[in-house]
Amino acid sequence: MLVLKRFVVGDQDLLIKLYGYSGIMNLYVKDGALPNNEFLGVFEPFNLLTLVYRQSGQVVIPLDVLGVIRLSYYATDYHQYQWMCQIALFVLKFIRYFDEGVFRLVVQYLKLRPKNLKAFHLRFYRDMLSVLGIYKEDMLTQRERKILRAITDADMKGLERLKVSTNDYLSIKEKIESHIMQNL
Repeated sequence: MLVLKRFVVGDQDLLIKLYGYSGIMNLYVKDGALPNNEFLGVFEPFNLLTLVYRQSGQVVIPLDVLGVIRLSYYATDYHQYQWMCQIALFVLKFIRYFDEGVFRLVVQYLKLRPKNLKAFHLRFYRDMLSVLGIYKEDMLTQRERKILRAITDADMKGLERLKVSTNDYLSIKEKIESHIMQNL
């Protein structure tokens, strides 16, 4: 399971948004914000978890943590944290049910350390459309298709060198998000 977001609820409890085999789940950790809690540091955003849990209605209660891969350690600076948040927010906004391809793609992109956020973000969107099986070129203008094709064809080093204007980035992103909303 992947930790997408966490909230302090009340004075000392945590509510965690997870993406795993049951899709998006809410995990409740009683006293999870206290410094002496056994789960302290485990439920940081971007961590991959192997959990034993029980479900109570719409909420999951952790019983034990069997394993943690701390992808949160990749967020070493604000730039990297911002990138990882964009990926997690995409999942929260658009994905409801579990898909192995989506999960692998999200984890792969969380591990990247891009400098060119616009190009990498559009590449993530394009790759996600392919994994979801809903990519259609006709949703974009000729110019936007050319930009997206250049981003898709570039290797990781080439992607860092590509320049994408803010207007092009926002336009392509908006069209892709609209397309996702219509097709999921």
